[in-house]
Amino acid sequence: MHQPTIGSLFAGIGGFDVGFENAGYRTAWQVELNPVNRAVLADRFPHADQFEDVRHCGAHNLCAVDVITAGFPCQDISLAGSRPSNQATRGLRGERSGLFWEIIRILKETQPRWVVLENVVNLLAINDSQDFETVIGALADCGYVGFWRVLNAQYFGVPQQRRRVFLVAGHRRMPPMELLADAAPVEAVPPASSAVQWPRPADAWAANTLLADRAASQIAMGCTTLVAHPNGWDQMAERQRASEDDGFCLGLDAANLAEAFAAGNAVVTQITQWIAEKLIKAK
Repeated sequence: MHQPTIGSLFAGIGGFDVGFENAGYRTAWQVELNPVNRAVLADRFPHADQFEDVRHCGAHNLCAVDVITAGFPCQDISLAGSRPSNQATRGLRGERSGLFWEIIRILKETQPRWVVLENVVNLLAINDSQDFETVIGALADCGYVGFWRVLNAQYFGVPQQRRRVFLVAGHRRMPPMELLADAAPVEAVPPASSAVQWPRPADAWAANTLLADRAASQIAMGCTTLVAHPNGWDQMAERQRASEDDGFCLGLDAANLAEAFAAGNAVVTQITQWIAEKLIKAK
């Protein structure tokens, strides 16, 4: 039997790819600019071809695939972080988020059966929603029709509030309607670990700290997610002693920071697997 394939644009560390492969797809190629991320992809997906710059890719070097996925850059769209006021509404006109048009060019050249796009929820509102209208119109001009949903990682067994908009479209065919339906009530979805008390008290979440909402990664990974524990000074003293005696890192080093950024930018694999399981069954 033919094993369906995906090609991954703006692949990051492979969030789309892991989810789709868990559902039965095979990753044919990946395009990722960051060399650290590309090293991760090469290690995890040795069977896939890696490319560096989406602007240099197309039908001349990308093989045909069943699905193209793309979590295209959100820097000119997202509300996170601080930007000069003249950049606040740049959106698809921005240098980075404007790479969306490379996706459209590649879709026209390769015409996969399905395309799955992901971005921050502010894509729905930026520039008075004109950018989102542009995205839908550009896909339609390529022959792609479908629908979109805002999906939150916390409802897929991930202990994290992470809302993202996903667009799923087919080339001259509608995606499965199951993508618009929920399999069970939200309350029926278990947390990521059965060992975690659920629901957790508000003061147990690392997100309830001053800097949590401005972290490079919204995942609780260390430096900005501090939770106080009563009578915990002895553990702090022991860690300081271990650092001085054994050279253990007290905070995030450069490698840790790179991991935090990569994880923070990654697409949640449980969500991409859920989407892939619907598409792989489509006739």
